[in-house]
Amino acid sequence: MARVLFLHSTLCAAALGLYLPLAATAQVTARDALEIPTVKISPVARITLLDEVQLSDKTLKLLQALLRQPLTLSDAQVAESARIIGGPDTRVMFGTGDRIYAVGAGNPVQALPVRGQRMRIFRELLPLKDPQTGEVLGQEAHILGSAVWVQGAGQAPDPDSPEAATRRVPATLEIVSSEQEIMVGDHVLMTQIAPPEPIRPHWPTLAIQARVLGLYGTAQRQASQNQIISINRGRSHGVEVGHLLNILSRPATAREAGDPLQESWQLPQQRTGTALVFLSHDRMAYALLTEVTEGVQVGDALAGP
Repeated sequence: MARVLFLHSTLCAAALGLYLPLAATAQVTARDALEIPTVKISPVARITLLDEVQLSDKTLKLLQALLRQPLTLSDAQVAESARIIGGPDTRVMFGTGDRIYAVGAGNPVQALPVRGQRMRIFRELLPLKDPQTGEVLGQEAHILGSAVWVQGAGQAPDPDSPEAATRRVPATLEIVSSEQEIMVGDHVLMTQIAPPEPIRPHWPTLAIQARVLGLYGTAQRQASQNQIISINRGRSHGVEVGHLLNILSRPATAREAGDPLQESWQLPQQRTGTALVFLSHDRMAYALLTEVTEGVQVGDALAGP
């Protein structure tokens, strides 16, 4: 009986916000316990979405590298880009530290840029087509590296011409970083590389429904964890950097065995992973697959919160 009174008194004191020493608590008598009002506590379930989600150091380092990668261009930007035509020697592949020559109608080949201004080198323009409407939302470029402007394109005397004629001279660039081999025919574009926005993972406050536009940097039909996807929603739809979106299973149906009508049942969609938005444009965005239980394909649905 004394054990029951000791437990009851301790609970009552805790309910009233009293923090009693162990010795004092042990001296509580049955009379004292009866004078303390009893507070009934009922279990209540509360579901609270986390405002912020902590990322592992590995994921943070991966995000820092990815922020330099995806580049979506408009038709006008593609028209302004230049092409690499070669280097000082006969090689057709180049890397960090090499000088290259570029020609075209855009700014990188004119004498307008500031010496040392950085430009991006890219390849393979992939149209990003909305899987729901069929509209092309932009052209995705595969980033190969970056270069700095050394000398603009222009005219130079032709040493082989007796009449002092001139020849066109390509722009000279120097490669300062390369993710992979850069080749003759690759594009060069002067873009403003803005500092990346800080990433604070959080769930959106408003409902967002999106579809997977494409799988970045892979020729596979399915993407897995730590790979990048593009989605058909962007800033104009309320998608922000740091938003977490649930990936949903593909719609499926089932039929009851022995049903003479053979009616199909629509199975509920299940959560199969999480994607973290790290780059958001006006009408589309890029997200990192931070958790997946099955492969992600073009057209798969995402939702938040």
